[in-house]
Amino acid sequence: MGTIQRGREHQPETVWKSQELYCVARLSYREVAKEVGVAESTLKRWSEKYGWRKKRDRIAQAEAELRADTIMARSVMLKKLIDSKDAQTGFAVASLESLAMRQAEAERAGKALEAATRSEKRPIRTAGDAVKALREAIETKLAMLLASPEDIDFKAVADVQKALKLVTEMEAAARPAEDTTKTKGLSADLEARIREIL
Repeated sequence: MGTIQRGREHQPETVWKSQELYCVARLSYREVAKEVGVAESTLKRWSEKYGWRKKRDRIAQAEAELRADTIMARSVMLKKLIDSKDAQTGFAVASLESLAMRQAEAERAGKALEAATRSEKRPIRTAGDAVKALREAIETKLAMLLASPEDIDFKAVADVQKALKLVTEMEAAARPAEDTTKTKGLSADLEARIREIL
């Protein structure tokens, strides 16, 4: 997410990354510009040149049809299983249901991650600000883990547990100071622990 550069030649990878963000992720020109560091006017020019609007519409339609087809396939297979009680059909139904559940979890996790990564970083001036920032970081980490369950290992779980313990300690320490709007600041040790987790 570098600065926007105008009047220069761009790498093909930047063009195709921009296309993917606009067409597949359905970000606005402004959001794509912020993400890849290219002026909105350049993105609009690329969009016209490469037909991004039509691609975006076709991808959205294909995704909607795929979801509808998946639902219909699940329905047909469930009815067939009820009628036949066949083991092979049962296995197919279980596979479709498992796939549907993983897709739903990934979609929820993706939305949570997208919301977390798009939020503007705000300054941390009080212990309350630090607790909020750390909670958001934990939620982002959990969303990423849910989106990629294969990446979950003992270290990832331990990191989340460590972060949750730190948040609990910070909340307990901040409670007596709730009357004041500003605290004296974070200790160097606490700041280092937060930065390690973030």
